[in-house]
Amino acid sequence: MNPGEVTESDRGYISEESKRRFTLVAGILGAVFFFAQTVLPMALMFLFMMPMMIGQELATMDIEHAALWREEIWLPRRTHKLNWRDPERSATTVALMHMRLADLSSAGSAIPLEAGSERYPALLPVADRLWVIGTDTVAYYQGGSLTRMNVAGRPPRASAPFVYGGRPALLSLGTPPALATLHVEGPRAEWISQGLSLGLPPEGGALRALQAVESRGRLYLFVQLCTEVPDQCALRYREQGETQWISLVDEICSCGSWTAIALESGPAVFLSEPANERRSRVALVTVGPNGPRQDPIDLTAEGSRLTHTWRPLPSVGRLILVSQGMPGSLRLVEVADGRVLRSVRKQASFPFPFGSTMMLVMMIPQLLPIVLSLLLAFLLTVQMRRHRVQEYVFEGQRRSFASLWQRALAQLVDVVPFLAGFLLPMASWWRMFSDPERFLEGGPFFPLVFFGLFIGAFFWAVVVLLAFSYLEGRFGKTPGKWLLGIRVLGTDLQPCGFRRAFLRNLLTFVDGFFSFLVGALLVALTE
Repeated sequence: MNPGEVTESDRGYISEESKRRFTLVAGILGAVFFFAQTVLPMALMFLFMMPMMIGQELATMDIEHAALWREEIWLPRRTHKLNWRDPERSATTVALMHMRLADLSSAGSAIPLEAGSERYPALLPVADRLWVIGTDTVAYYQGGSLTRMNVAGRPPRASAPFVYGGRPALLSLGTPPALATLHVEGPRAEWISQGLSLGLPPEGGALRALQAVESRGRLYLFVQLCTEVPDQCALRYREQGETQWISLVDEICSCGSWTAIALESGPAVFLSEPANERRSRVALVTVGPNGPRQDPIDLTAEGSRLTHTWRPLPSVGRLILVSQGMPGSLRLVEVADGRVLRSVRKQASFPFPFGSTMMLVMMIPQLLPIVLSLLLAFLLTVQMRRHRVQEYVFEGQRRSFASLWQRALAQLVDVVPFLAGFLLPMASWWRMFSDPERFLEGGPFFPLVFFGLFIGAFFWAVVVLLAFSYLEGRFGKTPGKWLLGIRVLGTDLQPCGFRRAFLRNLLTFVDGFFSFLVGALLVALTE
């Protein structure tokens, strides 16, 4: 062997002193970068998420008290701004928001309300005024301004307000029950009550809820009666002044919801109750001269898989249904003759719980370790040029070792085909975070598609692994190594063959879960 050639006893170091120094430096760098890859991504993600959470505003809208007024949807919105540094300083605001009926776009700025002890006030359109009736306050919106009335709070156990005789009215389930109407004189108002005899049949069960509507100048009362048997309830109605209660719906679930409304054809009840774990049964029960008539409404395609709570808003010749899925999102469905005419969906401006920006934050733990591994490869390359032998000699043939930096860049290029197969499942994952409501509405088949895409991506990764092993075993090159001008050869300076290349790439694939940190240190510290 000629002088300067590398022997096996040299073990790839220029001298024993170089071996000692390099081993010490590489060990320290490896420990530091291993700690940095473990701790730094989580720390940075925490620093990114905290400002997002500190300034986060969670807005919820009260669909139950929504109102249709002047071709606009009006509803109370409650916004809670979290202060994670000082929870006691978290602020809650209540406002009236209104949206265009055509597309649920904003129809103007929100109107601030007092954030009282109650969660939401009730809205009631009466002629040219929109009444805001809360537990302690009463106000009306007219001509672009909100006027608060000097009036006592609502009567105890009051029902939802309704229009009666051109005035706001409600029913009180106090002792005794009463019908209260709001009389206004200038800035003052007063609830005027008159006794109301219900005369409920004793065999019907206990009174669960009471509502009323005015239709064609007549007042209709609706009651929900429930027996001691769980989930066994019934709806009955009668006209004010009559004594007999007429059966409307013989059996409904106590977990369902119902709302009495006044249609052009007469009084009706909008009924919604769970049909199973993922769907709701929705129907419109109208009161006619021939008795009650129940017409089902098919909302399967309109998000009923989420068992939405729908708020019915009667309009001329149609019925407007409004629901809220995730906090801040809205859905509007227009129904006529039991058929869905159109559907509009408005996604929340800040999707629950974190939105699509959460995906960007979650990429930090994935990208930062790779950047750190590249930096470690560069630092070790500098040290290896100082302390490691740069050439390999076999039977008179001399080959230069590929630097760790070249290998790292080549590996980075070779990762691209692996990741290409995961684009579709990652896009589905992004969709899940950016619009979780639509993800849930996908039904039971969406998870199958979601995991099916990941299984397909896994098989794609296996195909790439086999292809790279063939190219590396036969020619010593993968696309990344070809671009960087390096090859994989055995100790005899010949391509290593498919079996050894496959094992090598399989170990590299596993090392990818550690951001190639283990492989970089093995290259630096071994022959």
